[in-house]
Amino acid sequence: MLDRAQEVEDRSPETLDDEDANADRSTLTRRDLARSLFAACDRLAHRQAAALVDQVLEEISETLIRGENVTLCNFGKFVIVEKKERKGRNPRTGDFALVKPRKVVSFRASKYLKALVSKNETAQA
Repeated sequence: MLDRAQEVEDRSPETLDDEDANADRSTLTRRDLARSLFAACDRLAHRQAAALVDQVLEEISETLIRGENVTLCNFGKFVIVEKKERKGRNPRTGDFALVKPRKVVSFRASKYLKALVSKNETAQA
């Protein structure tokens, strides 16, 4: 985790801006989160904001890797779902094969977030 924070700190602001030139504007990125955090906190440097975003995402990732769920109030819940073994089909060849059991991450939005998204959809229509 500290390596990632150091990597972020080593990059110059000019490099960060160049990377954003190719970003899809309809997707929220780590960079967007860092910039928003930087704008909201007067005493936080841009590199510190980027490192903070990375640290939060790293903590969420590590928690999920341990098999624990992550709940963020008024946002949603990241849940580990255990998938059972099942029969699958190769779409290219049509051959059947067994898909091994696995764990996947699922996101369940909170009622609050769902209401905000729904309200925004009706406002745009």
